[in-house]
Amino acid sequence: MNVLIYVLDALRADHVACYGYDRDTTPTIDRIAEEGVRYENCFSPATWTKPVGASLLTGAYPPLHGTRSREDVFDADITRLPETLSEVGITSTGFSTMGNVSASIGYGRGFDTYRDLYKDSDIVAKRQTRDTDSEELEHEDRDEIALPRAEDLSDSVVEWLETDARDDFFAFCWSIETHMPYDPPEGYRDYTDPEYDGPVDGQRDTLPDVETDADLEQLKALYDGGISYNDDELGRIVDALETQGIYDETMIVVLGDHGDAFNEHDRLTHGHLPYDELIHVPLVVKPATESGIEPQVVEETACLVDVPATVMSATGVTDVPETVEGRELPPFGPPGSSAPVFSETRFRDVYPSFYSVRTDEWKYMKVDEPNRDVGTMLDTVKQIYQRGLIWEIVRNPRYYLERYLHDENRFLYDLNNDPDEQLNLVDEQPERADEMESLLATWMEEGERRHERLSSVDDLDIDHKTSEQLKQLGYVE
Repeated sequence: MNVLIYVLDALRADHVACYGYDRDTTPTIDRIAEEGVRYENCFSPATWTKPVGASLLTGAYPPLHGTRSREDVFDADITRLPETLSEVGITSTGFSTMGNVSASIGYGRGFDTYRDLYKDSDIVAKRQTRDTDSEELEHEDRDEIALPRAEDLSDSVVEWLETDARDDFFAFCWSIETHMPYDPPEGYRDYTDPEYDGPVDGQRDTLPDVETDADLEQLKALYDGGISYNDDELGRIVDALETQGIYDETMIVVLGDHGDAFNEHDRLTHGHLPYDELIHVPLVVKPATESGIEPQVVEETACLVDVPATVMSATGVTDVPETVEGRELPPFGPPGSSAPVFSETRFRDVYPSFYSVRTDEWKYMKVDEPNRDVGTMLDTVKQIYQRGLIWEIVRNPRYYLERYLHDENRFLYDLNNDPDEQLNLVDEQPERADEMESLLATWMEEGERRHERLSSVDDLDIDHKTSEQLKQLGYVE
C-alpha cells in the first residue's frame, strides 16, 4: 500500500469546513474526512513548525527528539518513519517548501529522495522571495529564498506520481501556503471585503496595524482564501492518485502542524502561548480500502505524535521503535481513554518558553521567562537589528511587547465550562494546577533523560541555499 502525508502549515481546525466552519474552505479535506476518519480533538506538540516536523517523523515529543529551538538541527540518532517503513518494503520521498523542514537540517534522513522546493531555481525565479534574516532561519548560507505556492508543491508531487512513483511508497508533503504571509492568488479572494480600505494586506509587516474589527476580518478573509486555494491544489494530487489508479490503495493523512491566532487572546500568528487556537489542529485520515475501516469521527483526544504509530499500524510494521511516544489511534489501534497531550514551544534563550498539558477536562499552561542578564539583552538587541525590526518596534511597541511579556506565568482552564480558555483558575484551584505542573515536569524530565541516551550523528553540512532560506525566513542570524 501507499501512504501520503500532506501538511498545511499553520492550519487551525476551526477554519476547516468539516470541523464546523461556516465557510466552504475545504471541499477536498472534507471529502477525505467523509471517506475516512476525522479526529475531532487532535492537538499539536508545539506552536511552530520545526519541532512538529520532527515529531511527525519520529512519533516523539520535542524533549525526546531534541529539535526544540531555532538553532537546533534534526540530528538525534532516533529512528525515523521512512526508515521504519523501508523495513516493510515502502520507498519514501519528501517535498518541503520551507527551511524549517529541510534536508539540510536533517529532515531528509531516511528518505530515498527529498526535495527542498524553496531552492528550486525555477520556483525562486517566479515566486515571492524573503531574506533569511527576517525569517529567522538558522543554518542557511544564502540571502534569499523562495516562498513556493501550493501549486508548485502539487506540480512536483503530480509529476512524481506520473513518472517516478513506485508501488508501495510513502510521500511526505509540506505546504506553506496557509502560513503568513496571507496572500491568496486571484480567484481566491472572495471572502475579502471589496470596500475595505485599511492597511492590512496579509503581509507580516502590517500585523501591528490590525486594530479594528474590519482589520481583523480582512486578515481572516485572506487566511481563508489561502486555505481554499491550498485545498484545491491538494485536490489535484487526489485527482492524480485516481488517474494513476492508486487512490484506493493509498492511505491519505492530511493535517495542520499548528494553528494561527486571530486575537482570541490578544495575539496574532503563532509561536506563543499554546491556547487551542494554536494547538487544536485538523487530522483526517483516509485508509486504504484493504483496511476495511469504515468512515467515522473519533472523539478521543489525539496528538500529532500519534501519526507515525498509526501509519506503522496501517502498513503492517510490527517492530515499532522504542522512541515512539505516540499511540496507534483508533480505529487503527484499540480505543481507550484519552491520554494527556503535551506541548513545548522554545525559540531562543532570549525569548520565553511555553508549555502545556491537556486532558479531556483540563488545560494547564506555563511560561518560563528568559534570563534578563546583560548578555542575553545584548543578544536580543543584536537580533532586533539583524532582522530589521527596529523601526517596526518604534512604530508599534505594544504589539511586540505583548508578544513576549506576560502578566501571568501559569494558567489553568476548565475546558468543560470554559472551552474558549478565558478564565484562569490557577489561584482558585492551586492543588490541581500543581498536580498538572508536576505531570508536565515529569514528562519533560523523562523526555530529556531519554534524549541524553541517544547518540548524535556528526554535525550536518548545511548547504548554502538552505542556510540562506533559513536566514530569509528569519530563523538564523
